Amino acid sequence: MAISLLAAMSNTTLLGILRDQVAQQQETELVGAPKGLRQTLRAVRRVRPDVLLLDATSCNRMDKWCRPALLAEVRRSSPDTRIILLLDALTEHSIARALEQGARGYISTAAFSDCCLRAIQAVSRGEVWVGRKELTCILDDLLGRLEQAESAADESAALLSQRELEIADAVRLGLTNKEIARKMCISPTTVKTHLEHIFHKLHLSHRVQLAILTPHRVPDNPSATSKTRRVILTSHLWLTYMYAFVLDAASTMS
Repeated sequence: MAISLLAAMSNTTLLGILRDQVAQQQETELVGAPKGLRQTLRAVRRVRPDVLLLDATSCNRMDKWCRPALLAEVRRSSPDTRIILLLDALTEHSIARALEQGARGYISTAAFSDCCLRAIQAVSRGEVWVGRKELTCILDDLLGRLEQAESAADESAALLSQRELEIADAVRLGLTNKEIARKMCISPTTVKTHLEHIFHKLHLSHRVQLAILTPHRVPDNPSATSKTRRVILTSHLWLTYMYAFVLDAASTMS
């Protein structure tokens, strides 16, 4: 089945390029091109696309597009929709903030023609399309969150239950709530409840953060120290960093 794409773009030149590229392949289908915030949110609720390409270049300030309320509204309207931002002339910290609020990637206007379809296909598979500098900012923030979580763990029991660890691991693999429910033979509502508990315990706001934060699970080891757990997590974060390096390099080739 083709990836359903909703493109909320004010740049008519880039929208024309996107239409031409989509017409030349079968993996992605353009299901709409709304204009403005209200039309975009209505289209998201109606179509529930696999991917939303959201143009932030026409705004005077990035916060108008990337504020938590807007991305949260898209997630509430269509939880399985993955958001890619079309950005330009912004700092790594600004982009990292948008990713922390729930975007799954970004594309610059300069690289749009070369990597747009690849970015769309990547995020539709559960991947994150980001550059090295932006991911570094996210890693720094997550390591800070880890220190906070470890401090809290000293005053309470283990942060996550065995079931919560299994669900967090499934999120890391890019599974949707429905796919996790089928895999674990539970209802999607139960999955959602577990995720809400996980977010609260780890001080997170979205599954993108959880996907990056969650390390590969290892067998329980009572003798494992906090330092050991930190080494395992840090190793996973740097593997994620290197994976983003591959994506970043691929976007500049052929």
